[in-house]
Amino acid sequence: MSVDHAQHPEIRETARPPTLRLALAREGPAAVVVRVGGPLDLATVDQLVDLVDRLMGGAPAPVLVLDLSGVTFFCAAGVNALLTVRRRVASAGCTLVVREPSRITVKVLDIVGLKDEFTTE
Repeated sequence: MSVDHAQHPEIRETARPPTLRLALAREGPAAVVVRVGGPLDLATVDQLVDLVDRLMGGAPAPVLVLDLSGVTFFCAAGVNALLTVRRRVASAGCTLVVREPSRITVKVLDIVGLKDEFTTE
């Protein structure tokens, strides 16, 4: 075995899926807040969209707040997810508010020309 092929026991490759953290909170009688933390990318966006679909089923709160302050990575998949969420919230007759988007989220939305397309606080 050559030196190039020798394995180093202290170096192990592990593939861990990205972790998206979603937390729900009520904010008064009219709003539900979804706190999003971690990467919002191709591997994780379905979790957010699925949660919003469940929240919009039945009798949803009039306002859905997405707190994006904890988003650490944001790409085209995240943009598409936000557009999908906005469409589904509007279809349910509710209002979507984006709260404190992280710097990367703001930057990407600005690059694609959607920075001013969401109601933010």
